[in-house]
Amino acid sequence: MFRQIINPYIPTKWREALRRRVYLPKIAAKRFLARQAVARKIKRIDDRGIPLARTEIRAFMIVRNEALRLPFMLRHYFERGVDRIFVLDNDSTDDTRSIALSFDNTHLFHTKDVLARKGAWVDLLLRRYGNGCWCLVLDADEMIVYPDFEVVSLRGLCNFLDGESFDALDCVLLDMYPDRPLNEIKYTQGTDPLQIASWFDKPSYTGFGAGPWYSHEWNILHQGPLRFSGGMRERVFGVRACVSKVPLVKFQNSIFLSLGTHLIQGARVADLRGALLHFKFMDDFAANVQREIAREQYWNNAKEYKDYGAILSRDPSLNFTSPISEKFVSSSQLVTLGVMKTSTKFVEYRATRCRDFERAEHEGYAGNLAR
Repeated sequence: MFRQIINPYIPTKWREALRRRVYLPKIAAKRFLARQAVARKIKRIDDRGIPLARTEIRAFMIVRNEALRLPFMLRHYFERGVDRIFVLDNDSTDDTRSIALSFDNTHLFHTKDVLARKGAWVDLLLRRYGNGCWCLVLDADEMIVYPDFEVVSLRGLCNFLDGESFDALDCVLLDMYPDRPLNEIKYTQGTDPLQIASWFDKPSYTGFGAGPWYSHEWNILHQGPLRFSGGMRERVFGVRACVSKVPLVKFQNSIFLSLGTHLIQGARVADLRGALLHFKFMDDFAANVQREIAREQYWNNAKEYKDYGAILSRDPSLNFTSPISEKFVSSSQLVTLGVMKTSTKFVEYRATRCRDFERAEHEGYAGNLAR
Protein backbone atom coordinates (compact mmCIF):
# COMPACT_ATOMS: atom_id res chain seq x y z
CA MET A 1 0.00 0.00 0.00
CA PHE A 2 2.82 2.41 0.91
CA ARG A 3 4.47 1.74 -2.47
CA GLN A 4 1.21 2.39 -4.33
CA ILE A 5 0.76 5.75 -2.56
CA ILE A 6 4.35 6.96 -2.90
CA ASN A 7 5.30 5.70 -6.39
CA PRO A 8 3.18 8.23 -8.38
CA TYR A 9 4.94 11.10 -6.62
CA ILE A 10 8.54 9.94 -7.16
CA PRO A 11 10.25 10.39 -10.56
CA THR A 12 11.21 7.08 -12.17
CA LYS A 13 14.97 7.65 -11.96
CA TRP A 14 14.73 8.50 -8.25
CA ARG A 15 12.43 5.54 -7.63
CA GLU A 16 15.01 3.12 -9.04
CA ALA A 17 17.80 4.71 -6.97
CA LEU A 18 15.67 4.37 -3.82
CA ARG A 19 14.88 0.76 -4.59
CA ARG A 20 18.57 0.01 -4.94
CA ARG A 21 19.35 1.76 -1.68
CA VAL A 22 16.76 -0.45 0.02
CA TYR A 23 17.25 -3.78 -1.76
CA LEU A 24 20.98 -4.05 -2.44
CA PRO A 25 22.12 -4.01 1.21
CA LYS A 26 19.42 -6.57 2.08
CA ILE A 27 20.49 -8.78 -0.83
CA ALA A 28 24.17 -8.58 0.18
CA ALA A 29 23.33 -9.40 3.81
CA LYS A 30 21.28 -12.45 2.82
CA ARG A 31 24.14 -13.70 0.61
CA PHE A 32 26.64 -13.25 3.42
CA LEU A 33 24.47 -15.28 5.78
CA ALA A 34 23.97 -17.96 3.13
CA ARG A 35 27.74 -18.26 2.59
CA GLN A 36 28.33 -18.50 6.32
CA ALA A 37 25.76 -21.28 6.60
CA VAL A 38 27.12 -23.44 3.77
CA ALA A 39 30.79 -22.91 4.71
CA ARG A 40 30.24 -25.09 7.77
CA LYS A 41 28.95 -27.91 5.58
CA ILE A 42 31.67 -27.98 2.91
CA LYS A 43 34.87 -29.96 3.47
CA ARG A 44 37.97 -29.74 1.32
CA ILE A 45 39.30 -33.21 0.41
CA ASP A 46 42.64 -32.54 -1.33
CA ASP A 47 45.70 -30.78 0.09
CA ARG A 48 47.19 -29.51 -3.18
CA GLY A 49 48.59 -26.01 -3.30
CA ILE A 50 46.50 -23.23 -4.82
CA PRO A 51 48.59 -20.31 -6.07
CA LEU A 52 47.47 -16.69 -5.83
CA ALA A 53 47.53 -16.33 -9.61
CA ARG A 54 44.99 -13.94 -11.11
CA THR A 55 46.25 -14.80 -14.58
CA GLU A 56 44.77 -18.30 -14.31
CA ILE A 57 41.53 -19.40 -15.95
CA ARG A 58 39.64 -21.40 -13.35
CA ALA A 59 36.61 -23.64 -13.63
CA PHE A 60 34.11 -24.46 -10.89
CA MET A 61 31.87 -27.54 -11.13
CA ILE A 62 29.11 -28.75 -8.83
CA VAL A 63 28.68 -32.48 -9.43
CA ARG A 64 26.79 -35.50 -8.19
CA ASN A 65 27.26 -39.00 -9.65
CA GLU A 66 28.99 -37.70 -12.79
CA ALA A 67 31.51 -40.52 -13.26
CA LEU A 68 30.20 -41.11 -16.78
CA ARG A 69 30.80 -37.60 -18.17
CA LEU A 70 33.50 -36.21 -15.89
CA PRO A 71 36.62 -37.86 -17.41
CA PHE A 72 36.02 -36.32 -20.83
CA MET A 73 34.87 -32.95 -19.53
CA LEU A 74 37.83 -32.43 -17.19
CA ARG A 75 40.27 -33.39 -19.93
CA HIS A 76 38.43 -31.22 -22.45
CA TYR A 77 38.58 -28.08 -20.31
CA PHE A 78 42.25 -28.53 -19.48
CA GLU A 79 42.97 -28.95 -23.20
CA ARG A 80 40.96 -25.80 -23.96
CA GLY A 81 43.19 -23.78 -21.63
CA VAL A 82 41.65 -23.95 -18.16
CA ASP A 83 44.47 -23.87 -15.61
CA ARG A 84 42.71 -25.17 -12.51
CA ILE A 85 39.37 -26.86 -11.78
CA PHE A 86 37.50 -26.81 -8.46
CA VAL A 87 35.03 -29.68 -8.08
CA LEU A 88 32.40 -29.67 -5.34
CA ASP A 89 30.89 -33.13 -4.97
CA ASN A 90 27.36 -33.28 -3.56
CA ASP A 91 27.77 -36.70 -1.91
CA SER A 92 28.19 -38.89 -4.97
CA THR A 93 27.83 -42.65 -4.67
CA ASP A 94 29.89 -43.49 -7.78
CA ASP A 95 33.55 -42.83 -8.70
CA THR A 96 33.15 -39.08 -9.17
CA ARG A 97 35.59 -38.12 -6.39
CA SER A 98 38.40 -40.46 -7.44
CA ILE A 99 38.04 -39.31 -11.06
CA ALA A 100 38.29 -35.66 -10.06
CA LEU A 101 41.48 -36.29 -8.06
CA SER A 102 43.05 -38.32 -10.88
CA PHE A 103 43.75 -35.07 -12.77
CA ASP A 104 46.52 -32.65 -11.87
CA ASN A 105 45.40 -29.13 -10.95
CA THR A 106 42.01 -30.24 -9.66
CA HIS A 107 40.78 -29.49 -6.16
CA LEU A 108 38.00 -31.50 -4.54
CA PHE A 109 35.40 -30.44 -2.01
CA HIS A 110 32.54 -32.44 -0.53
CA THR A 111 29.16 -31.58 0.96
CA LYS A 112 26.04 -33.46 2.01
CA ASP A 113 24.04 -30.22 2.04
CA VAL A 114 20.76 -29.89 0.14
CA LEU A 115 20.91 -28.89 -3.53
CA ALA A 116 18.77 -25.80 -2.93
CA ARG A 117 21.92 -24.15 -1.50
CA LYS A 118 23.92 -24.67 -4.70
CA GLY A 119 23.98 -20.93 -5.44
CA ALA A 120 25.62 -20.24 -2.06
CA TRP A 121 28.16 -23.04 -2.64
CA VAL A 122 29.25 -21.43 -5.89
CA ASP A 123 29.30 -17.94 -4.38
CA LEU A 124 31.53 -19.15 -1.53
CA LEU A 125 34.03 -20.94 -3.81
CA LEU A 126 34.23 -18.04 -6.26
CA ARG A 127 34.98 -15.58 -3.47
CA ARG A 128 37.62 -17.84 -1.94
CA TYR A 129 39.35 -19.06 -5.09
CA GLY A 130 38.14 -17.07 -8.10
CA ASN A 131 38.61 -13.43 -7.20
CA GLY A 132 40.35 -11.60 -10.05
CA CYS A 133 40.40 -14.66 -12.33
CA TRP A 134 38.39 -15.52 -15.39
CA CYS A 135 36.10 -18.25 -14.07
CA LEU A 136 33.91 -20.84 -15.75
CA VAL A 137 30.94 -22.03 -13.66
CA LEU A 138 29.70 -25.25 -15.20
CA ASP A 139 27.84 -28.48 -14.72
CA ALA A 140 29.64 -31.66 -15.74
CA ASP A 141 27.33 -32.10 -18.73
CA GLU A 142 28.04 -28.63 -20.23
CA MET A 143 30.58 -27.76 -22.93
CA ILE A 144 31.10 -24.07 -23.70
CA VAL A 145 31.45 -22.91 -27.30
CA TYR A 146 31.54 -19.36 -28.69
CA PRO A 147 31.98 -17.63 -32.06
CA ASP A 148 35.12 -18.94 -33.79
CA PHE A 149 36.04 -21.22 -30.88
CA GLU A 150 37.75 -23.46 -33.44
CA VAL A 151 40.50 -20.86 -33.95
CA VAL A 152 40.26 -18.57 -30.89
CA SER A 153 41.39 -20.25 -27.68
CA LEU A 154 39.65 -19.75 -24.37
CA ARG A 155 42.60 -17.60 -23.33
CA GLY A 156 42.22 -15.60 -26.53
CA LEU A 157 38.52 -15.05 -25.80
CA CYS A 158 39.29 -13.85 -22.27
CA ASN A 159 41.98 -11.50 -23.61
CA PHE A 160 39.45 -10.03 -26.03
CA LEU A 161 36.86 -9.55 -23.28
CA ASP A 162 39.50 -7.88 -21.11
CA GLY A 163 40.43 -5.55 -23.95
CA GLU A 164 36.80 -4.51 -24.35
CA SER A 165 36.28 -4.13 -20.56
CA PHE A 166 33.67 -6.89 -20.40
CA ASP A 167 33.27 -8.99 -17.24
CA ALA A 168 31.04 -11.81 -18.47
CA LEU A 169 29.86 -13.88 -21.44
CA ASP A 170 26.20 -14.81 -21.84
CA CYS A 171 25.30 -18.20 -23.36
CA VAL A 172 22.30 -20.18 -24.58
CA LEU A 173 21.98 -23.61 -22.97
CA LEU A 174 21.62 -25.80 -26.07
CA ASP A 175 20.11 -29.20 -25.33
CA MET A 176 21.93 -31.84 -27.39
CA TYR A 177 20.40 -35.22 -28.21
CA PRO A 178 20.98 -38.27 -30.43
CA ASP A 179 19.06 -39.07 -33.59
CA ARG A 180 17.78 -42.32 -32.07
CA PRO A 181 15.84 -43.23 -28.91
CA LEU A 182 17.98 -43.02 -25.78
CA ASN A 183 17.54 -46.73 -25.08
CA GLU A 184 19.26 -47.49 -28.40
CA ILE A 185 22.51 -45.62 -27.67
CA LYS A 186 25.49 -46.31 -25.42
CA TYR A 187 27.83 -43.52 -24.40
CA THR A 188 31.36 -44.69 -23.58
CA GLN A 189 33.03 -43.02 -20.62
CA GLY A 190 35.86 -40.68 -21.68
CA THR A 191 34.67 -40.13 -25.25
CA ASP A 192 33.38 -36.92 -26.81
CA PRO A 193 29.59 -36.80 -26.22
CA LEU A 194 29.19 -34.89 -29.49
CA GLN A 195 29.92 -38.16 -31.27
CA ILE A 196 26.66 -39.60 -29.97
CA ALA A 197 24.47 -36.58 -29.16
CA SER A 198 25.10 -34.10 -31.96
CA TRP A 199 21.57 -32.81 -32.64
CA PHE A 200 19.75 -29.75 -31.32
CA ASP A 201 16.61 -27.73 -32.03
CA LYS A 202 16.82 -24.70 -34.28
CA PRO A 203 16.04 -21.56 -32.26
CA SER A 204 12.50 -21.66 -30.91
CA TYR A 205 12.90 -19.39 -27.91
CA THR A 206 10.81 -16.87 -26.04
CA GLY A 207 12.67 -13.85 -24.68
CA PHE A 208 11.93 -12.34 -21.28
CA GLY A 209 13.42 -10.34 -18.46
CA ALA A 210 16.18 -8.07 -19.75
CA GLY A 211 17.68 -6.31 -16.75
CA PRO A 212 17.56 -4.50 -14.50
CA TRP A 213 14.94 -6.27 -12.39
CA TYR A 214 14.79 -7.82 -8.94
CA SER A 215 14.33 -11.53 -8.28
CA HIS A 216 13.46 -11.97 -4.63
CA GLU A 217 13.29 -15.75 -5.09
CA TRP A 218 16.94 -15.83 -6.19
CA ASN A 219 18.02 -12.81 -4.13
CA ILE A 220 19.56 -10.88 -7.03
CA LEU A 221 19.23 -7.72 -9.09
CA HIS A 222 19.55 -9.06 -12.64
CA GLN A 223 21.58 -6.57 -14.68
CA GLY A 224 22.22 -8.78 -17.70
CA PRO A 225 20.62 -9.14 -21.14
CA LEU A 226 17.36 -10.75 -22.25
CA ARG A 227 16.78 -14.28 -20.96
CA PHE A 228 15.40 -17.11 -23.13
CA SER A 229 13.15 -20.10 -22.51
CA GLY A 230 12.10 -22.84 -24.88
CA GLY A 231 14.00 -25.30 -27.05
CA MET A 232 13.79 -29.07 -27.10
CA ARG A 233 12.73 -29.49 -23.47
CA GLU A 234 9.63 -27.39 -24.00
CA ARG A 235 8.82 -29.07 -27.31
CA VAL A 236 9.19 -32.65 -26.03
CA PHE A 237 8.43 -32.43 -22.31
CA GLY A 238 6.45 -29.20 -21.94
CA VAL A 239 9.16 -27.89 -19.58
CA ARG A 240 9.51 -24.10 -19.85
CA ALA A 241 12.99 -23.77 -18.40
CA CYS A 242 15.30 -20.76 -18.64
CA VAL A 243 17.95 -21.67 -21.23
CA SER A 244 20.13 -18.60 -20.67
CA LYS A 245 23.25 -18.84 -18.52
CA VAL A 246 26.27 -16.67 -17.74
CA PRO A 247 29.00 -19.32 -17.29
CA LEU A 248 32.11 -17.17 -17.90
CA VAL A 249 32.91 -14.25 -15.57
CA LYS A 250 35.94 -12.17 -14.59
CA PHE A 251 34.97 -12.58 -10.97
CA GLN A 252 35.07 -9.76 -8.44
CA ASN A 253 33.34 -9.58 -5.07
CA SER A 254 30.89 -7.09 -6.56
CA ILE A 255 29.59 -9.75 -8.98
CA PHE A 256 26.90 -12.24 -8.06
CA LEU A 257 25.46 -15.16 -10.03
CA SER A 258 22.07 -16.67 -9.28
CA LEU A 259 21.43 -20.35 -8.73
CA GLY A 260 22.25 -22.05 -12.04
CA THR A 261 24.04 -18.89 -13.34
CA HIS A 262 20.83 -17.81 -15.08
CA LEU A 263 21.01 -14.23 -13.75
CA ILE A 264 23.93 -11.90 -13.02
CA GLN A 265 24.48 -8.77 -10.97
CA GLY A 266 27.35 -6.30 -11.04
CA ALA A 267 29.02 -7.29 -14.34
CA ARG A 268 29.36 -5.76 -17.80
CA VAL A 269 28.10 -8.56 -20.04
CA ALA A 270 29.71 -8.86 -23.49
CA ASP A 271 27.85 -8.10 -26.71
CA LEU A 272 28.85 -11.59 -27.89
CA ARG A 273 26.80 -14.66 -27.05
CA GLY A 274 28.10 -18.20 -26.77
CA ALA A 275 26.42 -21.54 -26.17
CA LEU A 276 26.62 -24.31 -23.62
CA LEU A 277 26.23 -27.65 -25.37
CA HIS A 278 24.15 -29.57 -22.85
CA PHE A 279 24.60 -33.35 -22.71
CA LYS A 280 21.90 -34.29 -20.20
CA PHE A 281 19.97 -36.44 -22.68
CA MET A 282 22.07 -39.59 -22.95
CA ASP A 283 21.41 -43.27 -22.24
CA ASP A 284 21.51 -42.69 -18.44
CA PHE A 285 18.78 -40.02 -18.60
CA ALA A 286 15.84 -42.23 -17.59
CA ALA A 287 17.70 -43.61 -14.57
CA ASN A 288 18.78 -40.11 -13.51
CA VAL A 289 15.19 -38.88 -13.79
CA GLN A 290 13.91 -41.60 -11.46
CA ARG A 291 16.66 -40.90 -8.94
CA GLU A 292 15.94 -37.15 -8.86
CA ILE A 293 12.18 -37.73 -8.62
CA ALA A 294 12.86 -39.78 -5.50
CA ARG A 295 15.26 -37.18 -3.99
CA GLU A 296 13.03 -34.16 -4.76
CA GLN A 297 15.93 -31.73 -4.32
CA TYR A 298 15.63 -29.80 -7.57
CA TRP A 299 13.40 -26.73 -7.79
CA ASN A 300 9.78 -27.11 -6.72
CA ASN A 301 10.25 -30.68 -5.44
CA ALA A 302 11.82 -31.74 -8.76
CA LYS A 303 8.75 -30.78 -10.81
CA GLU A 304 10.84 -30.62 -13.99
CA TYR A 305 12.06 -34.19 -13.44
CA LYS A 306 8.53 -35.36 -12.71
CA ASP A 307 7.48 -33.88 -16.08
CA TYR A 308 10.32 -35.80 -17.73
CA GLY A 309 9.24 -38.98 -15.95
CA ALA A 310 5.60 -38.63 -17.02
CA ILE A 311 6.55 -38.42 -20.72
CA LEU A 312 9.12 -41.22 -20.51
CA SER A 313 6.65 -43.54 -18.78
CA ARG A 314 4.24 -43.13 -21.68
CA ASP A 315 6.94 -43.60 -24.33
CA PRO A 316 10.18 -45.26 -23.11
CA SER A 317 11.47 -45.32 -26.72
CA LEU A 318 10.99 -41.59 -27.21
CA ASN A 319 12.91 -40.08 -30.13
CA PHE A 320 13.71 -36.37 -29.68
CA THR A 321 14.28 -35.57 -33.35
CA SER A 322 11.81 -33.42 -35.28
CA PRO A 323 11.65 -31.31 -38.48
CA ILE A 324 13.44 -28.49 -36.61
CA SER A 325 16.34 -30.71 -35.50
CA GLU A 326 19.77 -29.69 -36.75
CA LYS A 327 23.10 -31.53 -36.53
CA PHE A 328 25.93 -29.56 -34.93
CA VAL A 329 28.68 -28.65 -37.38
CA SER A 330 30.51 -25.49 -36.33
CA SER A 331 30.40 -22.18 -34.49
CA SER A 332 29.54 -20.32 -37.69
CA GLN A 333 26.44 -22.53 -38.01
CA LEU A 334 25.25 -21.46 -34.54
CA VAL A 335 25.91 -17.80 -35.35
CA THR A 336 23.98 -18.07 -38.63
CA LEU A 337 21.04 -19.71 -36.84
CA GLY A 338 21.02 -16.98 -34.19
CA VAL A 339 21.87 -19.28 -31.28
CA MET A 340 25.20 -17.48 -30.81
CA LYS A 341 26.08 -13.90 -31.63
CA THR A 342 29.34 -12.29 -32.72
CA SER A 343 30.42 -8.67 -33.12
CA THR A 344 32.38 -6.61 -35.60
CA LYS A 345 35.20 -6.12 -33.10
CA PHE A 346 35.42 -9.84 -32.36
CA VAL A 347 35.51 -10.68 -36.07
CA GLU A 348 38.38 -8.21 -36.47
CA TYR A 349 40.13 -9.68 -33.41
CA ARG A 350 39.77 -13.18 -34.80
CA ALA A 351 41.21 -12.10 -38.17
CA THR A 352 44.17 -10.41 -36.45
CA ARG A 353 44.82 -13.51 -34.32
CA CYS A 354 44.80 -15.70 -37.43
CA ARG A 355 47.24 -13.42 -39.25
CA ASP A 356 49.53 -13.30 -36.21
CA PHE A 357 49.36 -17.08 -35.86
CA GLU A 358 50.23 -17.65 -39.51
CA ARG A 359 53.18 -15.26 -39.20
CA ALA A 360 54.32 -16.91 -35.95
CA GLU A 361 53.96 -20.37 -37.44
CA HIS A 362 56.17 -19.31 -40.33
CA GLU A 363 58.75 -17.87 -37.91
CA GLY A 364 58.58 -20.80 -35.48
CA TYR A 365 56.92 -19.45 -32.30
CA ALA A 366 53.25 -20.22 -32.94
CA GLY A 367 52.99 -22.21 -29.70
CA ASN A 368 53.22 -19.03 -27.66
CA LEU A 369 50.27 -17.47 -29.49
CA ALA A 370 48.06 -20.55 -29.28
CA ARG A 371 47.38 -19.76 -25.60
